[in-house]
Amino acid sequence: MRALPRSCRHGLRVLLLIGGALQAATAWADGSLSTEFWPEINAYLGLGERSRLMFSAAGTRAMEGSVDNRILAVQNAQFTLNFDYTLAPILRRDVPQAEWSKNRLLWARLGYEYGTSGSSGADSYRSDTGILELNARYPMDGTLWLTSRLRTDFRDINGETSQRYRMRAGAEWDALAFEHPFAPYASVEVLYDTRYDKWSRLTLKAGVETPIGGDWRVEPYLALQLNKPGDELKRVLGLGLSFKVYFD
Repeated sequence: MRALPRSCRHGLRVLLLIGGALQAATAWADGSLSTEFWPEINAYLGLGERSRLMFSAAGTRAMEGSVDNRILAVQNAQFTLNFDYTLAPILRRDVPQAEWSKNRLLWARLGYEYGTSGSSGADSYRSDTGILELNARYPMDGTLWLTSRLRTDFRDINGETSQRYRMRAGAEWDALAFEHPFAPYASVEVLYDTRYDKWSRLTLKAGVETPIGGDWRVEPYLALQLNKPGDELKRVLGLGLSFKVYFD
């Protein structure tokens, strides 16, 4: 049997490491585990070789009917408009347009997000968030890449301002299954929230992105959020499903 390419072996090790971390974190964190479904659709519009616009519509829905007699099966929604710009030279020009960010060493994002709970009760909210983001990639053996992201959210939630600072590190690589391309990835992110003056969240994430025809791609993933001890939801397992469409 032919041995796996070195990049695939590296990728499998990263997936196993993140999978083990997900299992260990779930066992370590106290409190009940809540499961949520996170649907999302992203549309990308190329403005040139170095810039693009990205529009996103996303939602959150609790899978449980209630937790401690409090109804959580409420659909939250976020709508985001981003402007992306490449800061570093383009690495390869044979990469498809749909893979805009995958052949850049360094690129920045400036965006705005509007969020709403979709309800009018005591727990309703409206939020406006300014986004400032810097992404970097480092090539390893074969098709393996190390990735990182620094992001700041400038938030206004029901008239109260705050900031969130995020640091993410991860890995991704390209592979083939039955001659169909797909790109597994895994990451870990920590988040500092000025509302609590502490690092308040750890997120472990693993998923895969693959083309599904034309300019469309799909990205299913799992994400485990470990929130600060005072949160009602201490552990959240997110079942994510993102659809992506690209326009030249």
